[in-house]
Amino acid sequence: MFRVLFGACLVLMASAPSVRAAPASVLAPDAVFRQSLQGLAAELTVPGMAYAVVERGEVTASGAVAGPGDAPLAMETPLRFASVTKALTGVLLMQAVERGTLDLDAPAATWVPALSERPDITVRHLAAHVSEGVPGEAFVYGTTRYARLGTVVAATHGRDSYAEALRAGIVEPAGMSWRDSPHLGAHAGFVSTVPDMARFVAALQTDRLVRRDTFDRLTRPYVTTAGVAQPVGVGWFAQTLGGERVVWSFGQDDPDHSSALILMLPDRDLALVLLANTDELSNPFRLLAGDVRTSPFATAFLDAFAPEVGAGISPRDRRMQDLLVAAWSEDLPAAEAALTDIRAMGPPTGGDFALHYVASHLNGPQTADFFAGVDQAMRAAHPTDRWVLLFSAELNAAGGRTAEAVDTYEALLALPNQEADGLWRLFRAWSYRGLATLIAPTDPARALSLVDQGLATGVRGETRDQLERLRASLSPVPLTTRES
Repeated sequence: MFRVLFGACLVLMASAPSVRAAPASVLAPDAVFRQSLQGLAAELTVPGMAYAVVERGEVTASGAVAGPGDAPLAMETPLRFASVTKALTGVLLMQAVERGTLDLDAPAATWVPALSERPDITVRHLAAHVSEGVPGEAFVYGTTRYARLGTVVAATHGRDSYAEALRAGIVEPAGMSWRDSPHLGAHAGFVSTVPDMARFVAALQTDRLVRRDTFDRLTRPYVTTAGVAQPVGVGWFAQTLGGERVVWSFGQDDPDHSSALILMLPDRDLALVLLANTDELSNPFRLLAGDVRTSPFATAFLDAFAPEVGAGISPRDRRMQDLLVAAWSEDLPAAEAALTDIRAMGPPTGGDFALHYVASHLNGPQTADFFAGVDQAMRAAHPTDRWVLLFSAELNAAGGRTAEAVDTYEALLALPNQEADGLWRLFRAWSYRGLATLIAPTDPARALSLVDQGLATGVRGETRDQLERLRASLSPVPLTTRES
């Protein structure tokens, strides 16, 4: 289940803390970084990675790192950059703002007919992932909502499609090559290479795509109606580490296809473009929660090229990376060792998304109180976040708190203002399966009905297989027979 969640949504190998400790080395920064990448490729069994470091508009370091297996990644290999496409969309939105054809606070329904009954949802809400629940109140990463910005971009750029706007607004002025991207949308699917994405970053650093003040607005975190800063500005994640701004975007595609990371330090005109041919740059590290401190790849870059900023990634953050690596690889001893250290470093907080994520898989008698505290902190800070609710339900179920788990699954199913997309179907399928498993001993008939509702979502893959196995255990009558 742990891998299914982040393949729909997580993977790794036991790690020595030294891999993610800030290196004390006389090697050049690029050599230090390559050394770290090589270690991570081995740990995570990533066949190939390619990277470029861009400073003041010029590539100052680049290369490819081969991991285990027989599928290395060449610098010029084009792959989908997945949700990094959202960062491109953010730039296109701000280009429209610069030319006066877009007001970010205008109702999105002006350009998105599907939102005609939701005039309270603005373009900025979609771009900052704060359009679910009560718009403007809380960050909930939503790919399908973000995809709706494609029509906004096309219209405000005077183009017939998002692809035309992207080509004219970014690809051509940045000197990039255009490649057909069959699954392209404002949210994902852009096909490119590391050198071309380095050109995109260089164009941002040299103010060739948007003005510097516009870039600052682009990467300024959204502030909720309650005055609380959220992780995203306009399509870009943004946070402060070591007293400096760090803006970034991640991509996570199919497990055997690709993942990507772009990280920029605007005050230094320094950036990283990193691409892998599996999903392990992103999938294990809960990046959609908006905290780059969970990424050992980002940490390795900062330690090598900007150690003062890397110092903002605390020992607890680094040990959390070890925990995620060990949990992904299902190395229980290494995970327990990391967790013991984390518990000694302070109480849980409402920002412990990654810790909450692994809680149900590491919960035991010795950690029950600690993880209960993690759950309480997360539920209090994020009462309508579907990921938090899902992990809370799983944690309660694993701890034998059946009534609490049932209530939480039902709250998840009842969340308002959701998009009926693939992830929505997964969440409903996971919830129906979780509920069915919990109530099957006392109410097998209702459990069977819940499983059928889960199957009716149309979910596929391992989640569907799990539902079908559960159904077979509840009823000897095959589904096809019952349907006929």
